[in-house]
Amino acid sequence: MPATEINGDIEAMSAYSSKLKAPEMPPSMARLGIPPNLSGLYEGIAMSVLDKAATAAMSALLTKVTEDMVTDSVKVKAAAGAYSAADVASALELATSATKVIKQGVGLVKQVAGSGQQAVEKPADQPAAEITPTD
Repeated sequence: MPATEINGDIEAMSAYSSKLKAPEMPPSMARLGIPPNLSGLYEGIAMSVLDKAATAAMSALLTKVTEDMVTDSVKVKAAAGAYSAADVASALELATSATKVIKQGVGLVKQVAGSGQQAVEKPADQPAAEITPTD
């Protein structure tokens, strides 16, 4: 089952992607360009041909590993960038939500404070005829 999310340390991902380097091709791979030695005994000719085939296969493998390492490095670096952007977006969304909650709380406090002052000035249980004006 493929993973739908990766929870990773962004700094570690960035360090990994920056330090991941493909190995250099060994000097022995240079003999791939030299034609097989067809002089000598049949066994020597066969070994020379097998050497070329093995060198070609090893060269193809090392090329594939190098490509995979470069691709992995790029993908990890992109994922670290995406995580950083998501962290910033989440922090912004959280700050916006907190601001809305604070504004609602301040509005509620003002509303409660305002209704409390009205209750002191004109009690609701007292009839209007009993209220005496004060100078």
